Amino acid sequence: MRKVVAEVSIIPLGKGASVSKYVKKAIDVFKKYSLKVETNAMGTVLEGDLDEILKAFKEAHSTVLNDVDRVVSSLKIDERKDKENTIERKLKAIGER
Repeated sequence: MRKVVAEVSIIPLGKGASVSKYVKKAIDVFKKYSLKVETNAMGTVLEGDLDEILKAFKEAHSTVLNDVDRVVSSLKIDERKDKENTIERKLKAIGER
């Protein structure tokens, strides 16, 4: 299995300034899957099989949309064939680990 690293952002609209309870629901969905999940202040980074990431992304988007009228989501995928692609490797490459 070739791993990919993906950055995800799911933003509910029309629910006021604080959306943390909706973001938590999306993160909880990601944690159900066989993915490495790292949250940060502006999004979530996932590591794992591409098909699994896509499935989890779709479910998280739908889960948040169940509670709001509008959701804007983005998914950025980094896939490599030349070397192992992990969150850890990427952070080591920039001296952060």
